[in-house]
Amino acid sequence: MNYRHSFTLFCGFIFLTLFAFSQKSDIEILRKNLLYDALINRGFQPRIERYITPDYGKASEYLANFTPEGSWKDVDYTDRDNNWDPLHHLDRVLVLAFNFMTDTSQFYQNKELLAGIEKSIEFWYKTNPECDNWYKNRIAKQFYFNVIALLLEGNIDKNLHSKMVNDLTENPTMTGSNRTLLATSTFYKGVLENNPEMIKLGVSGVTDQILISTKEGVQPDYSFHQHGHFIYNGSYGFNYLRESIWLATIVNNTEFAFSQKHIKILRDYFLEGTRWMIRGGLIDYNVRGRQVGRSDAMKLYANLLIPILNHLIITDPEYQIEYKKSIEKIEKQLPQNTFGNKHFWRSDYTIHHREKYSTSLKMCSERTVGIELNMNSENKLGYWLPYGLTYIYRNGNEYDGIFPAWNWARLPGVTNPHIEIEELGKGKKYTQQTSFVGGVRNGKYGISAMDFAKDKTSARKAWFWFDDEWLALGAGIESEHDSTIVTGINQALRKGKILVDGKFPIKNRETLQNPKWILHDSIGYIFQNEKKVEFSGGTQNGNMQRFCGLGKDTVYSYPVFSLWFNHGIKPKNETYEYIVVPGVDDKELIKYSADLPLEILLNSKNIQAVSHKKLQITGIVFYKKGVLKTDSLTVNVNHPGIVLIDEKNGSVSICDPTAKLEVIKIGIKKNGRFIFDETVKLPSGGFSGKSVSIRLMN
Repeated sequence: MNYRHSFTLFCGFIFLTLFAFSQKSDIEILRKNLLYDALINRGFQPRIERYITPDYGKASEYLANFTPEGSWKDVDYTDRDNNWDPLHHLDRVLVLAFNFMTDTSQFYQNKELLAGIEKSIEFWYKTNPECDNWYKNRIAKQFYFNVIALLLEGNIDKNLHSKMVNDLTENPTMTGSNRTLLATSTFYKGVLENNPEMIKLGVSGVTDQILISTKEGVQPDYSFHQHGHFIYNGSYGFNYLRESIWLATIVNNTEFAFSQKHIKILRDYFLEGTRWMIRGGLIDYNVRGRQVGRSDAMKLYANLLIPILNHLIITDPEYQIEYKKSIEKIEKQLPQNTFGNKHFWRSDYTIHHREKYSTSLKMCSERTVGIELNMNSENKLGYWLPYGLTYIYRNGNEYDGIFPAWNWARLPGVTNPHIEIEELGKGKKYTQQTSFVGGVRNGKYGISAMDFAKDKTSARKAWFWFDDEWLALGAGIESEHDSTIVTGINQALRKGKILVDGKFPIKNRETLQNPKWILHDSIGYIFQNEKKVEFSGGTQNGNMQRFCGLGKDTVYSYPVFSLWFNHGIKPKNETYEYIVVPGVDDKELIKYSADLPLEILLNSKNIQAVSHKKLQITGIVFYKKGVLKTDSLTVNVNHPGIVLIDEKNGSVSICDPTAKLEVIKIGIKKNGRFIFDETVKLPSGGFSGKSVSIRLMN
């Protein structure tokens, strides 16, 4: 006998036995983690409360109102639309199962309740409700069955339990957030079937999306793309982070645990991406995509990040101080620790934070999707959303619930024909085909610019981001559209008094003749050159189904503060300029406007340039190669680009908004002497369009 061979086989048998025991032990740990998470943390609830928030105290009512066959008379099981009524059935089954397994409930291990649960599940599979939206059938339904099957394991009829388990996702498909959600169901299925390979399949379905990609998912700038190159940090990206870090917590300290590489990407995705998109208790509307045009997006909901951050604390304890600070800021409705300017070059999106305010800007180009319109009856009026929309936040609640009553053809920061567009077919994506869209930043300050061309209308639009203020310029505004062309300045909830040059407006709707400044809700608007400004401060009304075809057709009425420019019909080479100064009262605004630190150097179709004398910053947008000359500076570039010169900091920052160039040559003279003269190598690949900062010469 070959004893060495026998010993090797014996050792292999022992290893496999121990390995199998270890796997079984880890699966039991996962099962206990899931049960604890469900019964104590209610960790499943963030997945479902966008549809229905479970009321765990209604078990008696649900049990009393059962029909003999296990249904509820007030649920429409034939409903197929996106606001799918049969989910109320699953919500009630979940509430009953939760009570059955909660030892403090009067229904704990109650046989009558269990019999009712079994009837309700039998009825579901007998009726087999279906929704016209695939998402509800393949993903939303599983949110409920994942947990119901877990809670009832070993308590209900085995065949009935098997139906639920078999209904869970066998193999995750698709990409981005959708794949992550499907994989979560696969993970539940693996635990319920004691199948380590399926558990691994579920985990890998999540972790294989935890990477930096130039396709869908987390981008090199830590924005998140879904449905093409469409920024979705506040929706699909929110789900992605929630599910990924939740699963990382469940599998922590088991053989199925996430790698540190995956944890780092999730950390950076939050700290360098999503955290920048929060103001007080709000996740910026500009990163919610089409979902800004539906009822649940009217909520602020940054507080829903708190469970996610608590999971990050568990799985990434080295950075727990940062996560705890973020939680505290959300709870106290304070700004995050994100002072500065950040342009997300992969998404045509800019966010600018100061202690007193935040402003977000959404643009689009041939490289990105601008907006999804009328998909699943959501966002029916959002056609103009991606063409320069600037939300101005102080507390974060400036636009809370306003959207049904909005004038959707006069959005803040957008230049467009004054017409609400909605009849364009369902589920379509819209953008513009210009390439010059981007932003430059040096960390603290920045410039964003967009060559706008849509619906027979064109404009060159630029935003210059500073400390106490920011400035917006428009030039070359032209149109062949039959409608009046407007540029929105703001359209927010009206709060308190409104002052125009120190006086109250006479009417709730009027044309202001060349105002110097306007103040509302501690935000000042300054107009340097003579210009008529349109003002409205009355009540605006709107129906819910006018912009979102789901749910009740509730009528909303709000007092709304609105400012805009009227460029007339078929304008030629029109311009605009305005300064926004947030966080001031009337005395401070009068003092500021009497000694403006800003100078508009040029506002033309080819060059838009601004100087901030106090900060010693000059910002220039070159839409074509050219030269800008001032009293002390001469700046020339050999290609279109955006240039930020910070003399106090001794740096120049430049970007290529077209994301096509390899190099750009820039020369800067101060009082006739070169302080910069270089051919700058620009980022490539997934970093094309990113800013480059270089020191000026001494």
